[in-house]
Amino acid sequence: MNFDDDPIRKAMRDLNGASDILRAATQAGRNADVLARALEGQRRFDEMLKLRPTIFEEMAANHKRITDMLDRRPNILEEMTRRQSEFDKFVSSGGYPQATGRFSAFQEALASVERLDKLLPKADVYQRMLGARPLIPDTVADALARGGALAPMLERLGTATALDHSIVEQLAGVEELIAGTNAGRLSRTALSAQFPDLVPELRFPTAAEIAAVDLAGVAGVGDAAGEWARATATQMAGIETPWVRDDRPELSIEGYAAFKGMTEIVARTSPAAPRATQLVRAELGDYRREDEADEAVDDAMLASGLRIARGFDMRLASLPMALVGHIFVPFGMVPEAPPEADPDELDAVISLMFRQLERRLRAFIDRSMKAGVGEKWIRQRVHKNIREEWERRRQADVDAQRAPGELFDYADFGDYRGIIEHGENWRDVFQPIFKVKTAIAETLSRLSVIRNPVAHVRPLTVEDLLTLRVEGRRLYVWMGEPVP
Repeated sequence: MNFDDDPIRKAMRDLNGASDILRAATQAGRNADVLARALEGQRRFDEMLKLRPTIFEEMAANHKRITDMLDRRPNILEEMTRRQSEFDKFVSSGGYPQATGRFSAFQEALASVERLDKLLPKADVYQRMLGARPLIPDTVADALARGGALAPMLERLGTATALDHSIVEQLAGVEELIAGTNAGRLSRTALSAQFPDLVPELRFPTAAEIAAVDLAGVAGVGDAAGEWARATATQMAGIETPWVRDDRPELSIEGYAAFKGMTEIVARTSPAAPRATQLVRAELGDYRREDEADEAVDDAMLASGLRIARGFDMRLASLPMALVGHIFVPFGMVPEAPPEADPDELDAVISLMFRQLERRLRAFIDRSMKAGVGEKWIRQRVHKNIREEWERRRQADVDAQRAPGELFDYADFGDYRGIIEHGENWRDVFQPIFKVKTAIAETLSRLSVIRNPVAHVRPLTVEDLLTLRVEGRRLYVWMGEPVP
């Protein structure tokens, strides 16, 4: 039998032949894929060479540097392992946080030097003011404060070694005017009309003057699209009372933008947030260091000078009382009260407003301390000298046959900072509430300049209103109280 003619075997040969063809086709396809990938790799390689034609020279140089380093330090890998082990031990021993703390302290010291360098010119203004203050009658200083006109005087003291003859003559003229009228009713408009060099006239800004100021830049507000600047410029143009200084309109415009930006950021930011704290410090002054002089000044001009020495933004001080009272309405203030027409009424409104804030703060501290320490917290956590002073004041009420209040009712505003900052009080009670000790301490210090034992004898200033507007709101938010 011829097996070659066997139909089964023939079918098998045909099948094997088809498989060989299929395998050959599959291999050809694979080769095509490999070829395509090779061509794509070659194309990318060519593009890389175009971008970095010296890549091979660079690789050779890097290789040489590594081999040279290994020749010089053959044990470098062992050294790296040893140092990593030493660093791990350093971290586990607690040394790392200490070193970090020392470095942070060094950075803070360096920042303090930089702040001091910035504050030196302002401190010089205050020193000049101290020298010139005896030449300025108290009634004149109070009249300038009531009219929101201290800023021009402070500027002149910052650029001159003494009061020039014309200013001295105008000061004498103001004193004569006051002697013949009611000083409390003497408006800034009346002062500007007769003494324009001393009290610059207020007017409306022109569109060109507003456009010339980088409003968003002054305020530190991100405004890539320019919407904030346009809205602010529109607000400025719509103010219905004259508000920019005729001699320096840009100062008033910048002051408006700076304060508006600050209040908006403070309104939408946690009071303990670093951004809010740093911004308020930059505009209202640095109060991280306590100074008893800040809390014992009954002279409006010297109080303003102390603020400037702390770093208060002079542009804000250039804003008139009327603008602050109506546009930047402090919390709880009745906007219909005309600040310039009736400064006595303004004083009464602000005093009432501040007493309300102080009562709520006192109740908040008392409530928090009782919850965290106990009913006898005053005896346990208040310094003996402070406690005895409260007892002396309470006894004075008893001796005068006045109904005495609770012992804590006799605390000064300045006492609150000491209570909150006290180590155990801060740890056990107030840290979870205020978060950052320096932030709340500065807020209370700025407010205490307004509400100190002798503050009621001096007229309120623009700086008082602006500070109350910002720091009063922050304090209410911190305490979890609704802002009036």
